[in-house]
Amino acid sequence: EKRNALRAVLAYTFRTAALLCSTGPLMQTFLSSIGFSEQQIYMHATLFQAVNMITILLCSRFADTKKVLLRTAMIQIPGAILFLGYLPLCLSRNVSAESYVWLLVISLLQSATFALHTVCEYKVPYYIYRPEAYGSVLAICGIISSLVSFGVGSVMSALSLRYSYPTLMIGAFLLSCLFLLTAGTLQFFQRSLIPLTDQSNAAVKKTPLIEVFRHKAFSYLFIGNITRGFASGVMTILAAAALSIGYDEVLTTAMVSVQSIASMLACFLFSIVSRYINPRSSILCGSLFFAAFPLLLIPERPILFLAIFALLTFGRTLVDYAIPAALLYVVPVEIAGTYNAWRMILLNGGTMLATIMASFLPLPALFTIALICQLITGFNYFIFKNKDSSPKPNVTK
Repeated sequence: EKRNALRAVLAYTFRTAALLCSTGPLMQTFLSSIGFSEQQIYMHATLFQAVNMITILLCSRFADTKKVLLRTAMIQIPGAILFLGYLPLCLSRNVSAESYVWLLVISLLQSATFALHTVCEYKVPYYIYRPEAYGSVLAICGIISSLVSFGVGSVMSALSLRYSYPTLMIGAFLLSCLFLLTAGTLQFFQRSLIPLTDQSNAAVKKTPLIEVFRHKAFSYLFIGNITRGFASGVMTILAAAALSIGYDEVLTTAMVSVQSIASMLACFLFSIVSRYINPRSSILCGSLFFAAFPLLLIPERPILFLAIFALLTFGRTLVDYAIPAALLYVVPVEIAGTYNAWRMILLNGGTMLATIMASFLPLPALFTIALICQLITGFNYFIFKNKDSSPKPNVTK
C-alpha cells in the first residue's frame, strides 16, 4: 500500500503538471495570444467538455474489468502524444479556420482520452488503498502537485515577460507530453491489494444501470452534481473573463501560481481535518467561499482579482477532494466505475452548460448563477447521509 501511495502521488503530480497546458489559464492565454477570439475560446472549452461528457456516457463501463489498473496506465499514452499536436499552432501562429479546426481535432481527441482515464481513476482507489487511507493520500497528492503547479506558473510568469507566449508554449507542450507518459508508467506498476479472485468478481460484475440510478448516493445528489459542474465550468473560463474585463497576460499567467498556492493550502487543511470531521462538512465549507465570486467584477484591481480567485480556488479544491473521500464510504466497488462515470457526466454537463452560457451572458449574471449553484451543491452534499452514518467503508475486502 505504501508503494502504491508513493506511485500514486508521483503520477498525480506529473499528470496535474501536464494538464495545466490542456485547459485553464495557460491554454486560454495561449489561444488569445495567437489571435483566437473570446467566443472561439469559449467554444473550444464547451466542445472539450461536450466530448468529455459523451465519451464518459458511451464508455461508462470502461473500468469494469480486472485489468483496470493496466487500462488506467495505457490510456494516458495517446493523451500524452496528442500534446505534440499543438506545436504547429505555436510555430505557425496563423489564426485561420483551418488552424481552429486543427485545434479542435487535437483537443477533442485528447478530451476523449482524459474522459476514459476519469472513468478508471475513481475505481482504482478501491484496489490500491484501504478506504481510511484514501483521504490522506488525496491530500498529499494535492499538496505536492500544487507545489509543482506553482513552480510551473511562476516560471511561465517570469518567462512571459521576456518571450512571446507561443514560444513558451512549445516547451510547455513538450514537457506535458513527457510528464503524462511518466504518469502512465508509474500507474503501470501499481499493484492491487484485493486477492485476484475477489478482484475479478468485483471488477467485472455487470450491475444494471437502473440499480446505479436508484442508489441513494446517485438520486439524492443528482442536482448537486449538476450545479457543481456549472460552478466549476465558470471557474475554468476565469482567465478569458479576466482578459475581457481588461487585465493582461501577466495577470492570467499569474493565476496559475495563485491557483497552485490556494490548492496547496486547501489540500493541507483537508489532510488535517479529514481525520476528524466528515468530508461532507468540508464540502459545505468549501462551497461557502464562492460567496466572494461577485467581487471579481471590481475593475482595475489586479491584486484584489487574484485574491478573490485564490479564495474561490481554495473553496473549490476543498470540495473537489472531499467529494471522492465521502463517496468511497457509501458507493460499493461493484458499481463504483459506472456510478462515478455517470456522476462525472452530470458534472461535465453542468460545466458545458456554463461555458455555453458564458458566450452570451454578461459576467455579473454568470458569476451570480455560479455562486448560487455552488451553494446548492454544498448544502446538497452536507445534508446527505447514508443509512449508516458511521465511517464504515462499503467496499470489497
